[in-house]
Amino acid sequence: MARTNPFDPAPGYVALQEEEPLTLARMTVGKRQDVWLVTRYQEAREVLADTRFSSDSRAPGYPLVRAFTRMIRDDPPDHTRFRQMLTSEFLGRRVTELQEDVQRLTDDLLDGLAARPAPVDLVRELAMPLPSLVICRLLGVPYDQHEYLQERTAAALSKESTNQQIDQAIDDLGDYLEQIVRGKMDHPTDDLLSRFVVKQVHDGTCTFEDAVDIARLLLVAGHVTTVNMIGLGVLVLLRNPRALAELRAEPRLIPGAVDELLRYLSITGGVARVATEDVEVAGRLIRKGQGVLVLHSVANRDPREFPEPDRFDIHRDAHRHLAFGHGPHLCLGMLLARMEMRVVLGSLMSRFPGLRLAVPEEEIPFRHAMRIYGIHELPVTW
Repeated sequence: MARTNPFDPAPGYVALQEEEPLTLARMTVGKRQDVWLVTRYQEAREVLADTRFSSDSRAPGYPLVRAFTRMIRDDPPDHTRFRQMLTSEFLGRRVTELQEDVQRLTDDLLDGLAARPAPVDLVRELAMPLPSLVICRLLGVPYDQHEYLQERTAAALSKESTNQQIDQAIDDLGDYLEQIVRGKMDHPTDDLLSRFVVKQVHDGTCTFEDAVDIARLLLVAGHVTTVNMIGLGVLVLLRNPRALAELRAEPRLIPGAVDELLRYLSITGGVARVATEDVEVAGRLIRKGQGVLVLHSVANRDPREFPEPDRFDIHRDAHRHLAFGHGPHLCLGMLLARMEMRVVLGSLMSRFPGLRLAVPEEEIPFRHAMRIYGIHELPVTW
């Protein structure tokens, strides 16, 4: 189903949410099979937390063609084991330590922005480079290859790519990172991948192939969602000048505004599962082997959980949104993503109090063809 408003879910999904919590529908792309659509908040949380619903893309009935990496595909206990290997790198304490570096990178990018004649493309000059720089430094991956990595990531996530093109893009990323991980094994440095290789691969806790797969997941997930959230988030704030003025006057409101942006935008759309046994949800019987699509973006607009859900409200308590998922596959890097958005939005508003769109809003090009929603460009002036 297609959006009619670039900031709202497709009306067809909203209509389904009003009628019932789960709907059996026929997929028109991919495997073209019947699949349960979960559109309400409580049922979405229930399915995401229930380990009887598998993430394994190899399982019969799984509604998507291929999961991006093994860590996304695996179920507990294997998923739990890999997740525990990485948890310490994304705890609040570690993210707090990283904030100074993120602030420094942000300030450098804003210095460059200020030195350029307006208008400038905020996606190219800020939203794209910052998360890419952060994740490359965190992993110990050379930033000079960022254009190639971004192009291969875009090919893997494009709705217009064929299955063969998606597989090729995923494999290309793996081939590149295989060289990086092998180098870390021989010459470890002070970065996440080196620590992971030394601690987990050398002692046999996980294989070399596992390390490459995890590197691919962290590299892609660590930048692509934040890139699009920064671009879209700034656009939403520019469309809401009263909220923008409040945030400038009271920066303490920024953390709550970040969660409201995550709820309001929900750029990942949804996630796939398959039932491993018969499961009843909201009075509907989902049979073993039936696929399920949990639609985050629709569930985050459920009026039963978020009153007036289509209104962007920086004073709303939105922290229970599902933009990062829920349950065993809750996004590992959510604290890092939140911190990056807080730093970027706060710094941008402070440095450029006159920031505004340089083109009419209807000329902003949206990423309708990408599985991670966002905007291609954001021309601004000040």
